[in-house]
Amino acid sequence: MKPETPHDQDDSKFVGEESRIEDKETTLDRLRYPTIQLDHDGLPLIPQPTTSPYDPLNYPNWLKYTALALVSMLAFLATLNVAIINPAVVPLSTEFSISHVVGTYQTTIAIGTASVGPLVSTPLANVYGRRPVYLISILIGFASAAGSASAKSYGTLIVARTINGLGPSAAMALGAGTVTDLFFVHQRGKAMGIFTLMSTSGGHLAPIVGGYVARDLGWRWCFWTGAILNGAFFIVCLFLMPETLFDRPRDNAQTILPNTHSSPPLSPSSSPVREGVQQPYQPPPFTLKTYLNRLWFWDLERPPTRRLKATDFVIKPLSMLKYPSVAFPALYYAVTYGFASIEPALTLATIFTDLYGFDTVRNGLANGVSLLLGAALGEVFSGPVTDMMMQRARRRIEEEEVPAEVRLQGIWTGAITVPLGLLIYGVTVHYRTTFIAPCIGMAIACFGIQIVSSVSYSYSCGDCYRERSNDVSLCFNFFRQGFGLTLGFYSIPFGEKVGYQWSFTVFLLICVVTFLPIVALMFYGEKWRKKLGQPEVY
Repeated sequence: MKPETPHDQDDSKFVGEESRIEDKETTLDRLRYPTIQLDHDGLPLIPQPTTSPYDPLNYPNWLKYTALALVSMLAFLATLNVAIINPAVVPLSTEFSISHVVGTYQTTIAIGTASVGPLVSTPLANVYGRRPVYLISILIGFASAAGSASAKSYGTLIVARTINGLGPSAAMALGAGTVTDLFFVHQRGKAMGIFTLMSTSGGHLAPIVGGYVARDLGWRWCFWTGAILNGAFFIVCLFLMPETLFDRPRDNAQTILPNTHSSPPLSPSSSPVREGVQQPYQPPPFTLKTYLNRLWFWDLERPPTRRLKATDFVIKPLSMLKYPSVAFPALYYAVTYGFASIEPALTLATIFTDLYGFDTVRNGLANGVSLLLGAALGEVFSGPVTDMMMQRARRRIEEEEVPAEVRLQGIWTGAITVPLGLLIYGVTVHYRTTFIAPCIGMAIACFGIQIVSSVSYSYSCGDCYRERSNDVSLCFNFFRQGFGLTLGFYSIPFGEKVGYQWSFTVFLLICVVTFLPIVALMFYGEKWRKKLGQPEVY
């Protein structure tokens, strides 16, 4: 055997030292840039899940969709509570000896206070958890609905309806945040579409239910029905609604997250997108202990740094309106939703009773069936379609960032059909055509508003500002309910004075004007977001 020379010893020592240096660098690199988790298409998941079993992104699908169904039903109940009395405005007004227009004010008040409630509930949910706020809001909905049913004077009814709009509105603002808690970016369009469909459909189904209930049991049972439904869903949510608030590590949240400027590159050891060797992400096991932890009345995993501040109640949530990607969609959504959904709900009973001699049941059917059919068809052309658009764009440009504005291209159909439906409704009502014609107009307008709502929520809450999705949703709800508050005071008087064909022409022109900023977002939205940067997360 040839003896080992000093030269050979030096080479061996050098090679060993070099290997240790490489191992150290590789370890540091993996700590700095952990392995990128992939979806079933081989694309990086956005956002990247953590290894914690309490991370809602790791929940099993049955729990994710159970939570989605429940929060969607709570938003459904919130709008149903507000609108269920609409077909019975005439008998309600008769009992209290007030005009039909004044009789709609109790609904208008509930719509208005629903814009204020989330200013209180959202900051509380951001600190103490979504679950306790949901449960408390259901109890408020139960109590205020029972109070409305028991009111002995119109003034008492107004007070009860004020609380009725104030409490249950939490789900309308928190629901979008819960969706972003649970689902990855490529799943949010469909999930957000389900939530927005249920949120709007509560107000659409309400006239059908309210019409039959008012005819057979009296208008007070419209409110008793809402109370019973709230009580039943409190029991269901007590056992099946998990906590979805999770403090995601900032480094993890920023990893390959679109529209950020600190996204780390894929490390050499984590380039499975190109090599095609890494399997799709598998979440950690979900145990009974984890489930019970997530069912506690408050968030047991709340860190001490998550504290409530006075500025959290109004200033911080509404500060999101300084971002065009929030303010412009919120304004457009509020205007289109107000004219295409709230306005018919407030005016149809009065108009159809005068023009066609409809009773409470036929008023409810005309309103509810038209809006439900339009909304259901609209969802088919919104959430799933925009999800496919985003995923196709990501596959086309591989690992590069996909601008959130890609999703806005799906809003064009809604931007066309909302004004078209409003025009049909106004013209046919003015010329006293068969009642089928204005119902078709309502359905077309509602088809459009479902597309507008689904795309707008997914774009602003899910794609642009996920970390502040609850506050973004609050801004949407604040604009929508605040704008809807005004409609009951002028819709019918304005139409009677100038003619419904002209009043609805004005409404559709307002919709067109407020769509122009959305077009600007399609071209300049990404540039504006980069210039303004990401908002502070708290």
